[in-house]
Amino acid sequence: MCMLGAGCTTQPTEQENATVTPTPVTTTTVPEANATTAPEEEGTYAFNEVDDNTTVTLPVGSNLTISLGENPTTGYQWNVTSSTGLQYVNDTYLPPETGLVGAGGVHVWEYIAAETGNAEFSAVYTRPWENVTENDTTFSMAFIIE
Repeated sequence: MCMLGAGCTTQPTEQENATVTPTPVTTTTVPEANATTAPEEEGTYAFNEVDDNTTVTLPVGSNLTISLGENPTTGYQWNVTSSTGLQYVNDTYLPPETGLVGAGGVHVWEYIAAETGNAEFSAVYTRPWENVTENDTTFSMAFIIE
């Protein structure tokens, strides 16, 4: 018993008492675009959580991507609905660049603004086996395609 107690009474070393300065971490964000922002490439527009509940005017034939954080390890995923005028091209889940178990990634949807008129993209972040409630996280954007 005495040996166990003696092992717990050591003093911290200088290294343990040293102040740790955090190393800056570079993060990559999806460029945002809205009615007053130029596209990242001619005819290509990128949107993310910042653009929630906005209306954007796009030229017909434009490519657009919508990127939203998603963590399928929790069972949550985006349930997406898009209207006529937006032509679905592809969607991809990009896993996190970290090695942390359970870390979330980004889900990216690609569309073409195919028809003139009004279009909408909306999504609910929910578990597929649960009923949708008013407390669920939502995302929506309206598009005026000219």
